[in-house]
Amino acid sequence: MAWDEELFARIGGDYDLVFAGEVAHTQAQADFAAHACGLRPGQRVLDVCCGPGRHAVALALRGLSVTGVDRDPHLLGVARERARSRGVGVHWVRGDVRHLPRLGVFHAAICLFASWGYAADPAHDELILAGVARRLRPGGHFLVDVPNLLWLLAHPSGEELSVAGGVAVREIRRFDPASRQLSARWQVRQPGRPPWQIQAHCRVYGLEDLEWMLARAGLVLEAAYGEFDGTPLTAQRPRCLALARRPILPAQ
Repeated sequence: MAWDEELFARIGGDYDLVFAGEVAHTQAQADFAAHACGLRPGQRVLDVCCGPGRHAVALALRGLSVTGVDRDPHLLGVARERARSRGVGVHWVRGDVRHLPRLGVFHAAICLFASWGYAADPAHDELILAGVARRLRPGGHFLVDVPNLLWLLAHPSGEELSVAGGVAVREIRRFDPASRQLSARWQVRQPGRPPWQIQAHCRVYGLEDLEWMLARAGLVLEAAYGEFDGTPLTAQRPRCLALARRPILPAQ
C-alpha cells in the first residue's frame, strides 16, 4: 500500500480530531473560496481531492451545486455522512484526480488543505492541473492551497502541539530544500486508545513555478494570498492560496 493510501485509510473517521484546529475554520475557508471565485448560489463547483468533504459540504450549505472527487473510499464515506448530517446534497465521485472523469463543466474548482503535490512523479501534478482546466468554463476560477516555499525555506523544521476534546496532537514538520520535499508526522494521543501516528509527504513549488505550471495547463494566475482572510502572500505566511482563471478567448 502506498503511503498516501495508508494515511487516508488509517485516519478515516479521526480526521476531525487530528486536524481540529484546521476544521474549526472550514466555513470561513469555504466562504473565502466562494468570494474569491465569484460564485453565486446554484453555480457548479468541483472540489478536487475533497477528502472527508468538509469544504464541499460548507459550499453546498451556501446553495452551490458541488461535486467532490477523491480516490479514497474511507474519506468519501466520512464525506457522505457529513453531508447527510448537515442535510445537503453533494455529488460524490470516487476517482483518480490525475485522470478526472467526465463530470461536465464547472464555474469554479478548489483544491484545499495542501491536497496537491502528493504524486510521486511531478508530471502527475501537472496532469491534475490540466484536468481541472478542462473542467472549467471560460472565465472559471481555480483556487489551490499549497505550502509556501518561502516560509519553509526560513522554517525548514518545527513542531506544534494542539489539544482539543481531550485529544493531543503533535505535528512534526521537516522540509528538505534540495528535493523540495515536505514531510509531516502527526502523533496522536487520546483517552482509551494507544498512541498512534500518521505521516504525509508532498512536493513544494514556488509561486513562480506554480504560475508556469498553471499556464501550461491553460490557466492564468490572478492572485496569491497568504491566508483565507485575503492577506497578501508574503514569506511570513506558511500557506499559499493561488487563484487562477481559465481565460475567455476572443471569438474567431
